Amino acid sequence: RDDLSLDNENDASSLHKAAIDTLLETPTDVVEAAAAEATRSKSESWKEIPLSNKNEVPEWLKGLGTSKKIADSHFQGLKLLHQTIKANVDGNNSWASWSGSNEDPRKRAFGFLPDTLGFQETTREFLDISTPWKDKKDSKNVGIEDAEERSRNNRAMVVLENLPDSIKEAIQHVCELFSDFVPEEFRSVLTYSSLIAAQPNLHCGRTLLPVHVDHPLKDGFGVVIVTVGIVGSGTILLIKSAEDTAVKMQAPEGYAYMLSDKARDSCSHGVLAHDDDDQRESLNLRFGLHDFAMQGLPLISSQKVLKYWETPEEKY
Repeated sequence: RDDLSLDNENDASSLHKAAIDTLLETPTDVVEAAAAEATRSKSESWKEIPLSNKNEVPEWLKGLGTSKKIADSHFQGLKLLHQTIKANVDGNNSWASWSGSNEDPRKRAFGFLPDTLGFQETTREFLDISTPWKDKKDSKNVGIEDAEERSRNNRAMVVLENLPDSIKEAIQHVCELFSDFVPEEFRSVLTYSSLIAAQPNLHCGRTLLPVHVDHPLKDGFGVVIVTVGIVGSGTILLIKSAEDTAVKMQAPEGYAYMLSDKARDSCSHGVLAHDDDDQRESLNLRFGLHDFAMQGLPLISSQKVLKYWETPEEKY
């Protein structure tokens, strides 16, 4: 019996290793296509939140601003901002990968606008844009990897000047759209002057932006985060922490949605581009910073987010 048990364990170990080897040898785009299809299949049964219906938002998603259409003139202003950041980054060939991996074709960059909190050098020096929750036990080179990723992200940071008024007006319009959705505690953060960065995201042929949490002290900074669909449409996936509770919401091109309070802090989220929209592009508007003293704004602790996601040994 002992010999048989040992044989079974060896067989299982061999099969496990073979499965891992096969996965590692499979092209990344094939793996990701399978992950996207699995996500699509799993989410088919999830409840869908109707567009622009505040009353349909469950309590565990308090602070979610459901998808709202942006006035055409202001959408043009946001597209101009998106394209301006892209042009600056393209000119320097300095895009950062969306996930922090060199193999990830998805891209992102960060634009800092005049008369905003993010335009101030002290604010940008506070930012630590790197991959959160990296397993330090699995790599002896984490320090080197973190430094390299920070360097890539820093190169993707663009300080913008002399922008047309239409861009500021468009961002102010977005703030007004969601003023009734953001809880009172964070209302003073949702203003043009409190903007930290505008972040273009490019799918680059990948359908899925995997479900994730925006780490408030790393690359997911922002107390309130508004996302604008610039090119293409997608489905937003929202999952409650530590529970098998999830909903979805459509995000058409020209619409925006907002994450604040519980929707930002205690829920993970992802994006599944529609079948013909794997070149989808979006623009994150990140307002306010955790653990950062901002003149005239409340000091908001990062623990409002991290308490849901970190165990003691994972804290930085």
